[in-house]
Amino acid sequence: MSTTTPRGERGNDDARSEALRRADAGVAAWRGVVHAQQAAPPDPGEFYELAGFIVETLRVLEALVGVLARQVAGYADSLPGGRVVYDDSRRVSPRTRLEMAVSDLQFLSRSTSLAGADATLFWSSIGHIGVEHAGPQSGPDGPADSEVTR
Repeated sequence: MSTTTPRGERGNDDARSEALRRADAGVAAWRGVVHAQQAAPPDPGEFYELAGFIVETLRVLEALVGVLARQVAGYADSLPGGRVVYDDSRRVSPRTRLEMAVSDLQFLSRSTSLAGADATLFWSSIGHIGVEHAGPQSGPDGPADSEVTR
């Protein structure tokens, strides 16, 4: 069981699985990225690199959602003898609840895939942006005919 601090941070509980510890560390890392980027000056090179990390993160999350969907779908049948699943409301069949959860995960997988496609489009677009010293032929839309560097 993990503990939560007043600031909403989860404490490290060595009894957690490796998957949970890594997920917790990943969330903390991305939270740190958000705070660091808020303080950073705008830089198209960093936008590009961060976009690449976002794309890769979304791909990994999509894969995780697929793993969870397979595990949840077979969970009721995977328990050792003498153990059965239950729904804490006691009003819905646990198998029905698990089917609903799998459906939710399938929707999440599609949404994550779409978000990944959008992130890839941003990654491609921002990759075309660079900065150079303004010259006498520069207009409001950028330089006329000169090399752009990143």
